Amino acid sequence: MRGPLLLPIAAFLAVSSACQQPPPPAATDAAPPAESERVAVRPPTPWKAGAIAHGGVGSPPAWADGCRAAVDAALKVLEGGGDPVDAAVAGVVVMEDDPRFNAGTGSAVRLDGKSVQMDASVMRSDGRFGAVAGIERVKNPVKVARAVMDTPHLLLQGDGATRFARTLGMPDYDPTTPERVDRLHKQQIALLGGDVPPEWRSFDWRAHWNSPEPMPAALRADAGAHDTVGVAVRASDGRFGVALSTGGLSLALRGRVGDVPVLGAGLYAGAAGAAAATGIGERIVEAGLAREVQGWLAAGTKAQDAAQRAVDEIKAKGDIGIIVATPRELAAAADRPMAWAARESGSTAWQGPQ
Repeated sequence: MRGPLLLPIAAFLAVSSACQQPPPPAATDAAPPAESERVAVRPPTPWKAGAIAHGGVGSPPAWADGCRAAVDAALKVLEGGGDPVDAAVAGVVVMEDDPRFNAGTGSAVRLDGKSVQMDASVMRSDGRFGAVAGIERVKNPVKVARAVMDTPHLLLQGDGATRFARTLGMPDYDPTTPERVDRLHKQQIALLGGDVPPEWRSFDWRAHWNSPEPMPAALRADAGAHDTVGVAVRASDGRFGVALSTGGLSLALRGRVGDVPVLGAGLYAGAAGAAAATGIGERIVEAGLAREVQGWLAAGTKAQDAAQRAVDEIKAKGDIGIIVATPRELAAAADRPMAWAARESGSTAWQGPQ
């Protein structure tokens, strides 16, 4: 019987000894946490409301006047006590109605030379999201995306999205402009000549032509137009809102969807801030870029550092730009020139190209 009794006795002695150990000394002069261990601390509200807008990576910086008009529209809603998503939508509508930008009126014409398929999305920092993809013949896709946010769904696409817009009282509208048609026809990169982006060189687009319109005799590729428009805002009550809209690409099969309507890819809003990207949609989707930025912000990364990190992660794969709003900062970064603007409520000082 002696053997079995030894184990409980030894356990009792070990516990007794541990209980008699003095407590460890209090830490003094502790080293600051590493960047990966930092956590963003939200300042108390009310915050100073702010808004930031971009005209798409590759958009001429001289178009920043359009971004400033979008910021003014967004801030007007915030200053009137409006919802941050509605503020972001108001800003994007301004740019959708400006034919210089590839969103709403002035959206890119697809390869068939006739169709225009647009995407848009909105998100608020409480997690509410709404989007449309491949919507046609509406003036303001971002307004339809905002309405989707109030349905049981996250995303409506194609004909269903267009029909939903009609139930909202939005009339039939042709967003095509002569400038966009001319741009399609005059692009220097010709598909027939094989001078196309790398991902199209091994793709037999002729065999997979899926437009209802016959293939035009001459096709021109729009390899450099990624000028999605976006607005991110912070409200004085501590909430964020963000919205995106795009006319997509000319060099794309019918039905192609990029990053804009994909939750966490082109845009994201959370407790730490909001981000809206622009660039090669497929690469942005692969990275889940906007959600990644939210994670960096939550970990304590500054807005400008997060924006630049996002650009650095994508630029080797394709064009990229992004805007970021946090409780105290409004920041932008891009690997090419980009029209953008930012301002805080009550201030006359503008950020961005003048």
